[in-house]
Amino acid sequence: MLTDEDYPAMNRVVNSEILHQHFGYWPVFHGAEIVKVIFETHVTGRYSVTFVIDPYKAWATRNVHQDATDCLIEIQFTGIQEMSFARFRAQNVIEELWFEEQGSLIKAHFDSYDEMPTELLAEEVIVLSLVPKSKRK
Repeated sequence: MLTDEDYPAMNRVVNSEILHQHFGYWPVFHGAEIVKVIFETHVTGRYSVTFVIDPYKAWATRNVHQDATDCLIEIQFTGIQEMSFARFRAQNVIEELWFEEQGSLIKAHFDSYDEMPTELLAEEVIVLSLVPKSKRK
């Protein structure tokens, strides 16, 4: 479990309360899987990247009720200034997702087990949604 004291940049994640309300805290995403990545360009020049994360595997071996983890989480990074993204594969398990401030920007670190190192430097980080898999279309 990450705390605001450990990573003050987490206070800048828009809609972070969605995850706090669902899980009771901001998860580290240890063992979660990135199942989709969407790269978008915008006429404004504010490029974005959205990660769809399946947290189920992260908590499947812990004493967390399956209903709490049977969801997909969308986190979007807008106003991308720098990005390092490599080796997206059939399975993309992350060890941890954490943030740090770099001036007015937020740097995200996706630490990975399977060598999919990813770092982004963005103007804004937004939790777009948390959708139970049973309600997906």
